Amino acid sequence: MRIAEKRFGGTLAGRFVLTAGLGGMGGAQPLAGRMAGAAILVIDIDPERVEKRRAIGFLDQVAPDLDAALAMIDTATAENRAVSIGLVGNAADIYPQIVRRGITPDIVSDQTSAHDLVYGYVPKGMSLAEVRRLRSEGQGQLMAASRASIVDHVKAMLAFQDKGAEVFDNGNLIRTQAKSGGVENAFDIPIFTEAYLRPLFCQAIGPFRWMALSGEESDIARIDDLVLSLFPDNHIVTNWIRLARETCPLRGFRPASPGSAMASAPNWRLPSMHW
Repeated sequence: MRIAEKRFGGTLAGRFVLTAGLGGMGGAQPLAGRMAGAAILVIDIDPERVEKRRAIGFLDQVAPDLDAALAMIDTATAENRAVSIGLVGNAADIYPQIVRRGITPDIVSDQTSAHDLVYGYVPKGMSLAEVRRLRSEGQGQLMAASRASIVDHVKAMLAFQDKGAEVFDNGNLIRTQAKSGGVENAFDIPIFTEAYLRPLFCQAIGPFRWMALSGEESDIARIDDLVLSLFPDNHIVTNWIRLARETCPLRGFRPASPGSAMASAPNWRLPSMHW
């Protein structure tokens, strides 16, 4: 939404967001994109991760191939319709393919596990089974392949940037890995904290979340209601709470029974970044 305010008149309706990574942190990306009103395409090499995000509602649809994915994005952007689409593939393969097709997304990022060249990132041209074998039998080979793959990955991101896309590093060290691999201008891509969060911090606006130590979902609703009543003119917070109530499941446990071990387990809503 900070990008929407910065470049697109306050809305991402009709905009194409391209990113990758559906793991622990990256898995929030498709839901975030849809909540912001965009048509977002998220790539991940692991079909199990893609299916998991579809099953819990973070992905609306899973495309069978790149042609289908781009056609779905075209339809959604033409209709100003928010949608999240998953695609099984390697971002280091898919991003350059999109560049070669002459397609420029409005926003490009990445949240693969590029910080970990052995247990995180999966190089292009390798199957998951091969990567898992090399994690124990050939870590040096795997690291070299991962870094070479990241070089192509980041070069494609820079090509999108050159064509006018808003491109940013999501905090996964992908720029650092690319520079180590020889991409001298990798840091032309800004990191999200400096580009979008620092201006908010300068206004004393930052992330926060709340938990109900009672374990009762109704207490989360009470806190939401209180914030809405106290800050009705803060459109960032009120918009977030409205969207969160519609789309973000609460996480945690309800009390199993009085006095049980779970009776004091908290309930909370994620993603809970109230900007």
